[in-house]
Amino acid sequence: MKNTTIKSKILTLILVSVSISFIILGFYNSYNNYNSEYNLIKQKELDLAKVTSKSINNYLQSKIDIIEAVAFEVSSLSLNVKNDEVINRLRLGNLSGKFSGVYLGIEQNGNFLQFDGTYRTPQTHDYDSRARPWYKKAVETNKSGIIEPYIDFSTKKLVISVFAPIKKDGVIIGVIGSDIALDTVVNAVLNVSLDEQGFAYLVDKEGKTIIHKDDKLFNLPNKIYEQIKSDNPSNFGEALDENAPQLVAFSSVDVTAWKLIIQLNKKSISDKINANLIKEVVLYVALLVIILLILLFALVKILAPLKTLESGLNFFFKYLKGEEKNINKLNIQSNDEFGNMAAEIDKQMELIFHNLNEDKKLIEEVKNVVNRVKEGHLNLQIKNTTSNSSLNELKDMLNDMIGTIKENVNEDINVILSSLEEYSKLNFVNNISNPSGNVALGLNNLSDIINQMLQENKTNGLTLDESSKILLENVNVLNKASNETAVSLEETAAALEEITSTVINNTERISKMETHSKELSTSIEEGQKLANITVDSMDSINEQTQSIADAITVIDQIAFQTNILSLNAAVEAATAGEAGRGFAVVAAEVRNLANRSAEAAKEIKELVENATSKTNSGKKIADDMIKGYIKLKENIAKTTEVIHDISISSSEQRTSIEQINDVVNRLDRQTQNNASVASQTHDIAINTSKIAKRILETVNEKEFRNK
Repeated sequence: MKNTTIKSKILTLILVSVSISFIILGFYNSYNNYNSEYNLIKQKELDLAKVTSKSINNYLQSKIDIIEAVAFEVSSLSLNVKNDEVINRLRLGNLSGKFSGVYLGIEQNGNFLQFDGTYRTPQTHDYDSRARPWYKKAVETNKSGIIEPYIDFSTKKLVISVFAPIKKDGVIIGVIGSDIALDTVVNAVLNVSLDEQGFAYLVDKEGKTIIHKDDKLFNLPNKIYEQIKSDNPSNFGEALDENAPQLVAFSSVDVTAWKLIIQLNKKSISDKINANLIKEVVLYVALLVIILLILLFALVKILAPLKTLESGLNFFFKYLKGEEKNINKLNIQSNDEFGNMAAEIDKQMELIFHNLNEDKKLIEEVKNVVNRVKEGHLNLQIKNTTSNSSLNELKDMLNDMIGTIKENVNEDINVILSSLEEYSKLNFVNNISNPSGNVALGLNNLSDIINQMLQENKTNGLTLDESSKILLENVNVLNKASNETAVSLEETAAALEEITSTVINNTERISKMETHSKELSTSIEEGQKLANITVDSMDSINEQTQSIADAITVIDQIAFQTNILSLNAAVEAATAGEAGRGFAVVAAEVRNLANRSAEAAKEIKELVENATSKTNSGKKIADDMIKGYIKLKENIAKTTEVIHDISISSSEQRTSIEQINDVVNRLDRQTQNNASVASQTHDIAINTSKIAKRILETVNEKEFRNK
């Protein structure tokens, strides 16, 4: 990659910065100038449209004012085509407004009167002024105004009609009208000064062209206005005229709601603005070039010592890397920062040259000492010094390190290596002779400890081997006993399981018996209630039967008395003779009825007495039943209580058996665990015997004292 100098970088940075600044400033000013020119043209175009539209509005309003004045003058006169005063007012109005003609339409008969005294009537000329557009417009709007322009057939000029209603007591009695050639308005519109960059024209409130430099567009919809129209009295916008962009502004003529439109060619305006901007850009570029040349010359002159500084420093760095034997001074003679910096660099290079020579001597001695230390000799020290504090510190650290190693290891490392080599061969018989360091002393102590440990390991191995044999025999006995206990507990657990199942079934049956006993007790209570109800019903029947017996007694007495009366009647009938024969027959019938009533009463009484007897018997049976129910209820209650006690005892017995069953299961599991532990202990005993043998083999492989 190609290297670039700092001078080139500074020059490039400054030139680029200045260039970018000028470009941004130029673009910003050009952009603002363009917007300012554009907004200025927009405002001028709007102002011109407003001024022109206001001028047209004032012109038309003055014509309307004159016609309104004429209408006011004739409103007090008799509207008649023969009235000279009316004709004089019309003539005066025509002169004042310089109209093409002022005329009158009469509401009463439709007659039409000109300012010169000529007139037309519906009868003579088949002309009714009330049917004319200007007259209808006045009646429709009830105020003065202007109708849409039209081309006069004879003059070929653009003409409009101004009208004003004539009112009397608030009622329209006629209309004053006049014709105006719009030469003044046409000239005002077409002669708007736009420096050949655009033109003005007029459209009506419907958007149709009424004044335009192109006569072919008259009374046609204006496409430009359609693109920018709005409800505002004035507006500005851009539109396309046959794909050519146009700047368009309009302003309303208040009297007629016409729109005065000013249209400018955007390209022409843009070209003019761009021409001014190009001049500014050329000026900015020229100014930028001049400033850049000045900066380039000044910077080249100021930064010239940088090359000398670079060469001197490169040579010095070669010296530092060992490629050169001596140094070269910079010798820059200037009274600025470069000169001061070069003098300081020369001074520092001489100092570094002297210090590096001292450092080299020290480093050479360090190399010699390090080589001796590599050979295992630690009775050496570094003597030379230097002005470099870091190297002096390193020298002191090396001397301290050698001394520390000598003190902690040994004066001669080779004897330690020899002993370690013997140890690696499992020979711990000999110690290091004449130890001077902690490591040498430690190795001798370690050798003594290893000898002692190996002797103890041999003794322990023999003991462990003998103990593992005894442990193995005991574990075999324990394993056999655990297996037998496990079998017994499994049988006990199975028996307890059957007992538990039986107790659970008994408990459930007892619970069902208790439930049935409670249901039976409930049924007895209901039977007792029904028996009580039966007794009450018997008592009620007995009472009713007694009432029936009393009634039958009364009936029997009535039959007896009736029989006596019938006998008396028969006696009286017999006494009466032939006259009482019929009465005797009746008396006989009454006696027969009385006898039958007495017999029927007797039979009913016997039935009632029989029913009473049976009712009393049923009541006695019901009473005995109630007593039986009470006795049965007491017995069932005692039975229920006994069953309940048995149920509680059975539940407690079930709980106890389940607890025993759990204990047996736990004992079974514990016995199985003991058997498993005994089996594992058996394996451990075998492994222990093997370990003891391996320990003895390992110890016998090593050389040590008192083997």
